[in-house]
Amino acid sequence: MKKKNNKVYLAGILLATLSIPNIALSLPAGEDKIHVQTSTPKKNDETAFSYMVSWRRGGDVTHRANGLTFIHGPDRKNATTDVQVAEKLAKALKDAMSYESPHFRGATAKATKGKPELQISNKDGFDFTHVTFRDYSNQKLSFDIPGKNFKPASVGIAIDLVYAAAVEYMEGLSVGKPLKTNGGYVRVTIDNGQPIEVKTDNKTTEEIEAELAKALGAIASYSSKPIYPSYTEPASRNYKPFDGGEVQLLGLDAKSITIDVNDSGLGLLAKFDFPDIHKPADVAGKAPYLVGFLLVCLFGYMFYNSRIKGKKKPDTEA
Repeated sequence: MKKKNNKVYLAGILLATLSIPNIALSLPAGEDKIHVQTSTPKKNDETAFSYMVSWRRGGDVTHRANGLTFIHGPDRKNATTDVQVAEKLAKALKDAMSYESPHFRGATAKATKGKPELQISNKDGFDFTHVTFRDYSNQKLSFDIPGKNFKPASVGIAIDLVYAAAVEYMEGLSVGKPLKTNGGYVRVTIDNGQPIEVKTDNKTTEEIEAELAKALGAIASYSSKPIYPSYTEPASRNYKPFDGGEVQLLGLDAKSITIDVNDSGLGLLAKFDFPDIHKPADVAGKAPYLVGFLLVCLFGYMFYNSRIKGKKKPDTEA
């Protein structure tokens, strides 16, 4: 009976140890999140605003949902307000999520009633990998992670400026618009600091990005490699291939970043790279700790048997 109990005890230790990675790699609801403050669009006509959320559950494949909505500019009779932008964005993701199997719907979006803001969060057991916002309406957008700093949260940021013309015409149905800026500015503010502004007149997107990275200083860099692989679909202009450059802010020690684009020829791709807790390297990195935990348990059990339990006198029969 004693040997059987020993085996049960050791099996319990082993199972508890092996379950540690699963516990550590399963996020509770709302652990991954991003809060967005919208504003009144500055660009005329009807423009697109979309965002794609990518997530995983355990070691499953990556799932994606793309929330797409259309914004009516200030020249329209039914112009979209800042509050309506947030509401439309939240609804867009909910609509996109309906195409996913109920068991794999790992993200949710909620707009704050009466306020120009929304929050995108993970559902229980899922974790974000990437979140990409694509705005062609020339808004001032602020992003933050509630209660966290970007650096401790290990969330990388990239600012990718693209030509609006790439999504503003239907191939074969209308004449393609020239890929160029129309004049204006791109302004970036970190927390409540002094805004960094770059003029866009007669510049390419690469030139604007390089100048912006330089103006931001040591916290930013211009990169010809995307912060994460660009996702595209042949049948959709909404998913843009990487155009060769972006401003990256990795390990940004700040609570918020505000990006204000005011050039009708430009669109903004704001990218947020969340830590992929399910990478094999991450599990492998925990192996020494798991082995150490198991050894401590085993030595503790041996010590208990040899030094403590061994000293106990056997019970006498009545």
